[in-house]
Order: sequence, then structure tokens, then C-alpha cells
Amino acid sequence: MTKQSTLQPFAPGDIFIGATDLNNPNDDHAGEGRIFQYDKDFNEKGVLYTKGTTHLVLGLTFAPDGVLWAFDTSTYAVLHIDPKTATQRPLKSYGTRSYSGVCFAKDGSFFLNEHITGTLDDVPEQIRANYHTMPGSDRIGDGNIYKFNAGGDLVETYETETSTSFAGFLGATSMALHASEKYITYTTETSKRIMRYDIVNHRQMADLYTLPAEAREFVFCLEYMADGTLAVTRGAKVELIDEEGQVVRTYPLEGRGWAGIHESHDRTAFFITNFLEGRAIKLDKDSGEIVNALSLNIERALAGLAEYPG
Repeated sequence: MTKQSTLQPFAPGDIFIGATDLNNPNDDHAGEGRIFQYDKDFNEKGVLYTKGTTHLVLGLTFAPDGVLWAFDTSTYAVLHIDPKTATQRPLKSYGTRSYSGVCFAKDGSFFLNEHITGTLDDVPEQIRANYHTMPGSDRIGDGNIYKFNAGGDLVETYETETSTSFAGFLGATSMALHASEKYITYTTETSKRIMRYDIVNHRQMADLYTLPAEAREFVFCLEYMADGTLAVTRGAKVELIDEEGQVVRTYPLEGRGWAGIHESHDRTAFFITNFLEGRAIKLDKDSGEIVNALSLNIERALAGLAEYPG
């Protein structure tokens, strides 16, 4: 029986969270895709049951026109949710690659990051059946970043370096376009590097930030703030990093598993999500105090949050 979506037309300040119902006993990343809608105070307003997805719905981001984008890396699905009708538009293909995020440039072009890289041999045997190679290739992905024009046509491929991760086959998993639009800052989840790629001259740049090899610490997600500093989640804390790669402030968090980061549109707070525990918090930037919190009571599924600017 098809479940009824109850998503409502988007209102300024609405918060959207991707939290797939992981109800597939054979794959701990698979299940029925869901996007929950909350008002600015975390009161639930509705839910969208996604069409055409089979695994984690992640990478929620609003385009300049207000359309909500989201991704499913396992089915190559790119979702577009209409803010006025609160309905999912037909899936649009940008190539059979495992995209997990998008950045928008001022001229209407956009960038997609490729979540996985390598061949099936890089995937542990017990979960290998859940992955598939790209058409005409023995690879599951290349871990690159791709530029598309405003019409959705591929115009550039950036062959970005990736880094060692726990999974062993993760590519460019989180990225942010610098305000100059001259380079993209990105990372490989659970690695020790914050990397940069010059999208004007097509070259890898020096890392912005690298953790010591012996440190039991890792990078998860990142986003540029309105003031130009980079906010980075580190599992049990958030760090703010300046243009020179120096940590200028640290926000300690209770527990581990904090991965997603999003600056509020009024620039006063961060939204931070916990993948392991299915929690979201709103953290005041000045005081470092939690001003609101939400628990979805679902583990390893909360993989994206976006605030509607209106």
C-alpha cells in the first residue's frame, strides 16, 4: 500500500530532514526514502515519501529558485522538490554517477560531487552485491566533481584527489564553493584531509587543513559560513577554520556521530545533525549553547538537513 505524503507548501524557516526508513534487512543503508518537514521550532508539518530511491536520501540543499535538491547515491537519483506544490518532480539524470551534494554558482551553473570511487574489488565482499558498476566501466565511481551549466549539461570534469576513509571507497563526499568561485573545498568522509581544487586552472591545490596521521580524529562534512570561515564537523565537535587553515573556534558536542552542518539563514546559529543517533540540534554561534533539539529515534539514517530561506 502506497503511503500518503503530507508535505506542505514551503514557508520561510521550514526545516527539511532526510531520514530514510532503513527497513531492508539485507542492506543497512537501504529502505524507503523520506523527507520530513518541520517548522522553525522543530514542530513536524509533513513528510514526503520519495519516488525512485532505494537507499539513504542525503545532501539536502535549496537551489536559488527555492527547489529542494536531494540525492540517493545507490540509484544515481537526483530529486527536486517543488516549494509551491510540495511535490517531487520527475527524477532528472545528470549521468549515472553517485552524486551526494550540490553547490550553485552566481551564473546559474552548479557543481555535483561524486560520493564513491574505485572498483567493486574495493568494496567489502559482504556488501558488494549492493553496488554496481557504471555503464561501460568496471568502476563504481571516480570521486570527481562535475560542473553543469544552468540547463543541466555537463561542461567540466574536475579530477579531484580523494583520501583514505574507513569504507575505503569514498570519494568527494562533502564540498563547498568558495565565495570567489575560484575553487571548491571538499573532503572524503572519515579522512584526515580538507582538500581544495582550483576550478579555474583545473589543478589540485594544497590542502587547507590536514590532521596528524597518528590522531584518532577525522573530518566528516563542511560548509562555508556567510563570513567566509569554514565550518567542519569532526564527530564530537565543530571547528571553524579560516582562510589560512587555522582553527579559530571549536564547539564541543556531546557524544559522537555529528556529521551534517548548516548555517541558519539569519546567521546566528548552526544546524548540526547526528547520523549515528538520528538527532538534530540548533546551536547558537555566539554562546555555543543548544537552543533547540530534535530526535527522530532512528539510527544511521539522518543524512541531510536544509532550511528554506523563503
